[in-house]
Amino acid sequence: MPASVAADTSCIRSSSFTAVFGPLDLTHAQVLARGADRYVFQHPHEPSLLIKVINMDAYAAYLERKPLKRFYKQFQRESAYRVYLNELSEYVTTTTVPSGVWNVPMSRVVGLAQTTLGLGQLVEKISDDNGLLAPTLANIIAREGISPALSDQLDAFFDDLIDAHIVISDLSAKNIALGNNADGKKGMYLIDGFGVLPLIPLYAWSKRLNKMRMRRKYTEWRARIQRQYDESQAAAQGTITP
Repeated sequence: MPASVAADTSCIRSSSFTAVFGPLDLTHAQVLARGADRYVFQHPHEPSLLIKVINMDAYAAYLERKPLKRFYKQFQRESAYRVYLNELSEYVTTTTVPSGVWNVPMSRVVGLAQTTLGLGQLVEKISDDNGLLAPTLANIIAREGISPALSDQLDAFFDDLIDAHIVISDLSAKNIALGNNADGKKGMYLIDGFGVLPLIPLYAWSKRLNKMRMRRKYTEWRARIQRQYDESQAAAQGTITP
């Protein structure tokens, strides 16, 4: 093989390897979203993927407020990256259905890759019709409130999550997106806040217990977000002068 061809082949292989395994360069990447402890970036080589990386400053501040958690975290080798294992584990359980057909309304977890900001988690991007990051349920409610159609969609969405035995650790309107998945299927998707947290994972063991817990939390959550919306509307009306 000519030296020039060999060099070109080597370059292509190197480029392909970096595109998959990293380190993916996020030095000048724009932060698309910020969670309590993670930043979300667009994958530099794949439009249908996002990269989540740990916000180490926020994680350290969280542990400062939680001395007990700070104590036992020192014995966990994965440290701040424990959340990746929790979400990967939850994702794996949803893929073991006998039919092998993916019908769970959640963002798919693709894997892990090294980045210039540390180990990153690769997840499916839920997009709007223009290919941009889809709005969250919190965005929709703030803009439009909870219409009867949205309420029905929410009920069906949670029924599907319960039926799939998804364990939700953080039920929040910010963790639900409305848009298109990588297959172009439009819907409501869980994008964060899933995975088992307790030392004794009762809700992961028992679908019945998880269903009871989810029903209770969903009822309380729906009442809370409606109350918060009503209060924000009342406050906005109060600022309008005649």
